[in-house]
Amino acid sequence: MVNVAKRSEREALLLQTLLTAKTLDTAQAMSLLNVSESTARRLFAELEQQNLVIRKYGGIQLAQNGPYDYSFEQSEQAMREEKQRIAQRALELIECGDILFLDSGTTLQQLCAALACRLRDAELGNVTVVTNSLANLQLLSPYCTVILLGGEYRARRMDFAGFASNKFIQNFHFSKCFLGADGVTLEDGFMGTDADTSSLVELAVARSGDAVVLADSSKLGKRSFVCYAQPEDIGALVTDSGADAAFLDGLSGKLSRLIVA
Repeated sequence: MVNVAKRSEREALLLQTLLTAKTLDTAQAMSLLNVSESTARRLFAELEQQNLVIRKYGGIQLAQNGPYDYSFEQSEQAMREEKQRIAQRALELIECGDILFLDSGTTLQQLCAALACRLRDAELGNVTVVTNSLANLQLLSPYCTVILLGGEYRARRMDFAGFASNKFIQNFHFSKCFLGADGVTLEDGFMGTDADTSSLVELAVARSGDAVVLADSSKLGKRSFVCYAQPEDIGALVTDSGADAAFLDGLSGKLSRLIVA
């Protein structure tokens, strides 16, 4: 049986090496990972299936618009109306007195914008937010207490992640956490495109009374890099009406709540 954790470490090392090497051939991957040719080729195929790399003759290169090409500004424009509808429905789950963890990402940014309006208009109060996102901090800090997690700053994501962030978040307990997802499948659950983000949100789920995932329909049925939660770990999924009905039927039996905006 393949050790899943070890396989993920190998995939992460390949991706990190591609950041500087740009391309890797089979022999280089075998040497880097100390694996057989068949294992290296299998890893190439798995990364290609996740749309993280492009296979070329004898090797691989990073895919365009992969996780290392992520741009907050570009992602902000994708499915904007759907994200706004999702945010409005998710906002209904927030109550006075909540202590929240809010993930980074553009769908969560829409939730923070909607939450800021309710706090500004005194329709909601006594909310405390812990977040790793500068965008969330900027939106919410005028209207409620915001605690920003430290860690390694990632400019293209406008957030913090890594070892220090993981240590910091373990000091808190949350009434609810609101998370993004880059992929959701019936088999693998909820996934992210990078290990640091996935590790952080996995800790947030474990330290929350209720976990809510905000994912537009383009993420459903799509496999990503790292799994951070199974459906039974998540209290609710909020998505948009463009989601495939058959996929939602399969997922609804595993979730406590399924909310379609």
